[in-house]
Amino acid sequence: MGSELDTLLFNGNILTMESVGRASAVAFGAIGFNNGRIAAVGDTKALLAQAAAQTVLYDLQGRTVVPGFIDAHAHIWKIGHLLTTMLDLRRVASIEDLCAAVRQRDAQLPRGDWLQGRGFNEAALAERRKPTRDDLDKAVPVRPVVLTRTCGHIFAANSAALKLAGITAQTRAPVGGVIERDENGEPNGILHETAMGLITRVMPPPTASDYAKMIRAALEHQLSLGITSSADCGVAPELLEVYLELDRQGALPARVLVMPLRRVDGRKDPVPLPAKHVSDRLRVDTVKFLADGGLSGATAALSVRYRHSDTKGTLRFDEEDLRALCQESHDQGWRIATHAIGDVAIDQVLRIYEGLGPHPEGLAHRIEHFGLPSELQLKRAAKLGVISAPQSIFIRELGRNFLEFVPDQFLPRTYPIRAMLNAGLTVALSSDAPVVEDDNPLAGMNAAITRRSKEGVAIAPEQSISAQEALYAYTMGGAIASGDAANRGSIRPGKWADVAVLSADPLTTDPAALMDIRVEMTFVAGSKVYQSPALTVIC
Repeated sequence: MGSELDTLLFNGNILTMESVGRASAVAFGAIGFNNGRIAAVGDTKALLAQAAAQTVLYDLQGRTVVPGFIDAHAHIWKIGHLLTTMLDLRRVASIEDLCAAVRQRDAQLPRGDWLQGRGFNEAALAERRKPTRDDLDKAVPVRPVVLTRTCGHIFAANSAALKLAGITAQTRAPVGGVIERDENGEPNGILHETAMGLITRVMPPPTASDYAKMIRAALEHQLSLGITSSADCGVAPELLEVYLELDRQGALPARVLVMPLRRVDGRKDPVPLPAKHVSDRLRVDTVKFLADGGLSGATAALSVRYRHSDTKGTLRFDEEDLRALCQESHDQGWRIATHAIGDVAIDQVLRIYEGLGPHPEGLAHRIEHFGLPSELQLKRAAKLGVISAPQSIFIRELGRNFLEFVPDQFLPRTYPIRAMLNAGLTVALSSDAPVVEDDNPLAGMNAAITRRSKEGVAIAPEQSISAQEALYAYTMGGAIASGDAANRGSIRPGKWADVAVLSADPLTTDPAALMDIRVEMTFVAGSKVYQSPALTVIC
C-alpha cells in the first residue's frame, strides 16, 4: 500500500460481510483514500508493518468487529422525544400505575403545556384494556393529556384534549381513522390511525430546537448500540428542515435516511415532494406511506377478524389516492417505502406497485414491516424486486399481543423472515423503535434466530433464520435498503469506516446469550464516537 494509516484495529476477529469472510485487522484513512474510509482489511502482522508513528493503534485482544449496524426502519425523533421530554410508559403494569405516572408528570409541567406520553400496551396492563378519557380525567382533569399506544397508531386522550380538538359525539372520523365511542355514543378518548390527526393538528408542535435535541439524543443512543446508520421513517416538512439544517452544520453524529411523508395526519392536502438531498450523513430520496395500522394494536388491515374483537383493522388510504401519490413519487425518481402489515394492506400495496411501471432510476421500492404476507404475496413481491424491512424484535417484544390477537391461521406467517429470504427478497432487519423499548440489533438477531417471545413462547419457529443471515440483514441488508450499498454495510476498502467493536462473536455465541454481548466501541467515518464506560484502554 505504501501509505500511512490513520487508525489500525488489530488482533481482532473482523467479520467483513464480504466474500473474504474474516480478517484480523482493519485500517482506516490512508493517503490516497478519502477521509473517513476503510483503507485496508487483512492480516495483523502485515498491516502493523505499514503503521506509522502517528497511527492510532487499537489492540482488540480478540474482540469482534462488525460493520456498523443499520436500523433500516426506526423513528429517530420519536426515540429522542422519549429520551428528552415525553413521558415513557413502556414499563407501566396497570392503568393505576399509568395514571400515577401521568399525575406525577402533571405536577412537573408548566401551566398550559400539553402532557404527552407514549408506550402503554393493554396486553401488558393488569386491567387488560386501554386507558380511556374517564381514567385520564380522574388523573388530570384540567390539562390536555394525549398518550400514544406503544405501536404509535392509537391515542388515548382526556376530555380537555378532546375539547380543544373539537371532538364530540357528532364528529365523524376521517378516511382511514376510527373514533371509539362509549355506550352513549360519546367519544371514549381512544382514536385510531388518521383520527389521531384531529388532535395533532391542534397540539403545539415541537420547535426546531426541540427537534434538534431529540435527533441528537436518539442518534447518540443508537451509537451506544453500534448503530451507525438508521432511518427516520415518516417525517413532516418542519422536521425535514431541521435535518437539513443539522446536515449543513455538520451536526449529525451518525448517518440517517429520512423519509418524508406525502400525507400527514390532520392536514387536508398531500405534502408536495421536497427536493432530494444526498450527503455523507443525510439521505432524502425515499418517501413514506402508511397503508394500514399496527398488528400489536389490532389496527393492521386483515381479511378476517382479530381473535379478541370484531375488528378487521383499518386501511388508511383510499386506494386511488394512494395510487396517485405513489405514481407521482415513482415518476419523479423517488424510492417508495410503504407500511403494510395486514394481508389486505399488502395486497393493496402490491397492486399499486405492480401498476407503476419501470422505475426511471432503476430503484426497488420497499414494503415496511410486511407483517402477514402469504406465499403468493411473497412471490409477487419478489417478482417486483421489493425490499422488505421487517422487525424480528416484534416477536420478542410484542409476541404476547400476537398470540392473543392474531387469528390462528395467520400466526404461522407472522413476520415470516425465513419465507422472505426463501422467496428471494432482500431483507433489512430493523427495530421500529420506539415501538419497542429494546432496539439493540443483537436482541433483534436473537428474535430472528429463536422466534421466541419475551415470555419464552415460540411463534412460527419454522421462520427462524441463521445468525449469519440475521447479521447480514442488519448490515448489508440495511445498506441495500438505504440505496447506499456502495458505501456501507460491509468492511471493505473504500467504504466508510463505520464499525462496531463487540465483546464477543455474534456468529458463534449461543443465540440465547446474544444480548450479553457488549458494544465496546463504535466508529463513524474512522472516528471513535462511543466507548463503553466499562471498557479498559486498549490502544
